Amino acid sequence: MKAENTKAGNQAWRKKPRKFAPKSRLGCKTCKIRRIKCDLARPACLKCYSTGRTCDGYSEMTFTSKLEKAETETTPHHKEIVGRADICNNYHPRTTISAYESARWHSKYRGLNSQNFQPFMILPVTASTEAEMMSFFRDVSIKHLNEYRPCESWRQTLMFFAQTVPAVRHAAIALALIHRNYYLDCHSNNGFQYQPPLLKNRLPDHAPLLHYNRAIQLLLNTEKRDGTQTIAVTLMVCYLFTCLDHLVGDNVQAVKHLRGGVALSRSIIHNATFSCYIDDDPPSWGNDVIIDQVTQQIRRLDMQAVMFLVDWTPADLQETFTMSHLALSDNSPFQSLDQAADHLQMLVTQVMRLRNTDHQISPTGTMPPLPSSLSYTVRGQLETWSRRFEALLLHPGSSSSSSAPASQTNPLVTLLRLQHTIARVLLEGYGPGQEMDYDKFLPQFRQCIALAGEVAAAHHRYAGSSARATFTPEIGLIPVLFIVGVKCRHPVVRRQALELLRRQPMREAAWDSILTARVVERVIEIEESGGGGVAGQEQMAPRCMEQILLWQRIEALSYTYIPRGRASAARLEIEYTFCAREGIHVESLTI
Repeated sequence: MKAENTKAGNQAWRKKPRKFAPKSRLGCKTCKIRRIKCDLARPACLKCYSTGRTCDGYSEMTFTSKLEKAETETTPHHKEIVGRADICNNYHPRTTISAYESARWHSKYRGLNSQNFQPFMILPVTASTEAEMMSFFRDVSIKHLNEYRPCESWRQTLMFFAQTVPAVRHAAIALALIHRNYYLDCHSNNGFQYQPPLLKNRLPDHAPLLHYNRAIQLLLNTEKRDGTQTIAVTLMVCYLFTCLDHLVGDNVQAVKHLRGGVALSRSIIHNATFSCYIDDDPPSWGNDVIIDQVTQQIRRLDMQAVMFLVDWTPADLQETFTMSHLALSDNSPFQSLDQAADHLQMLVTQVMRLRNTDHQISPTGTMPPLPSSLSYTVRGQLETWSRRFEALLLHPGSSSSSSAPASQTNPLVTLLRLQHTIARVLLEGYGPGQEMDYDKFLPQFRQCIALAGEVAAAHHRYAGSSARATFTPEIGLIPVLFIVGVKCRHPVVRRQALELLRRQPMREAAWDSILTARVVERVIEIEESGGGGVAGQEQMAPRCMEQILLWQRIEALSYTYIPRGRASAARLEIEYTFCAREGIHVESLTI
């Protein structure tokens, strides 16, 4: 009897129903298959790592459910990033917050540490479209993002983050989706022809917006991530969003992302040194190196923004200008083309600020005056820069090249000479009532056309096809051709600038070659018809510059591109003033 009770007791557990714990949907795929509790470590769980297994990653929530959850858990400001499908058809993925703000809200950053990032795994691609876009981003987009000043180590870093960090990957896919549409579009004389039928059928109109908002949503959920990693990822997304919004024409939002990225970088790096990265060096994934790389790209874009924003002052301009002034006091050659380019960019920025302050229409009112001695200082620095630059090209031990002939064939050399030449012209001719003085710079304008032709030819070889529109967030060729077209009154030279603008469709940040060509064409019509030309009407061109009198010349000019709306066509809003005449003239040109 006792044996029977013992046997029944030993088998009692079989009759009791087994109690199951609530099933977790947050564990990694490997732990789910093994039916064990996952520790939820990112990017790979420690249980898999400690047992020598490969962690297959985590199954993320669908985008729709993620947004629904965000609506109930986030603040009202966070809610406004979703439900923006009303602008999908126009490819304007806007949001009321910037990528920078998510780091400001959630980052636990207290100071940089010297530890490297944890090993990342290559994220699985979930759809054929995403795989195609990642390939396009790798093969086309990255190459064009810093075309004028290519840096292989930066491209490797950007691609590495796009492959391993979900927020950066979604931002890269959103950019690639829109970039491919633009890249494959053909331009006609009547303007753009967006969305070829084949591409439109393959890609939903809302696809870029979904990835755009997905990248933001991932940044909003980074409370548990290491602070340094959060900063690096946020800066990377700021950079990609700046490029994306420029590409779709939403320059206001692009500037918000740019300024946010600059503010974040200034909060962690107080020295504005632009270091040069050697292309042949192996990539280093240390925290300081990665943050310094993306900071360098963002601050270059910030310095160049003065080329299309009238009252823009780069965040580090004064500090950089002081450092450059001390550096240029040395007459020794530059150490590299990158160093020469950084110094010239700072000088061009100061020239544009002088010109914009005294000579441009300011949308926000009167701009604060600049020191009277600034013009003299910048003039001297431009001369010093030219001597050090030419010495660099002739110096046999320079790091830019092993021989002078090789340096001369570098496209960056031609571009720097072009920008230096136009900066000297603008510095000598800026100020009210100086329009007639531009006539004496005809040799410099002709030199600009010759140099611009070389840069355009190099760009054509780089792009690979004249029928494809290209985009870069860097400023290079278009503003120079615009200045030549509107300030050089020689009928042949200004039309050569117009021809170069029309030769190949391209975008440089907010500058569009086709739209810029239309504005230059309109300026030619107005000035060569005696100050009252009718758009589209053929006019007899004057045979010399002197035939365009002072009162016929446009002095200050600004224009804004208005995208096509549901009931209106795309158009250009132009504002300009005549020299020696009062009043602002406003025109609207249909594109």
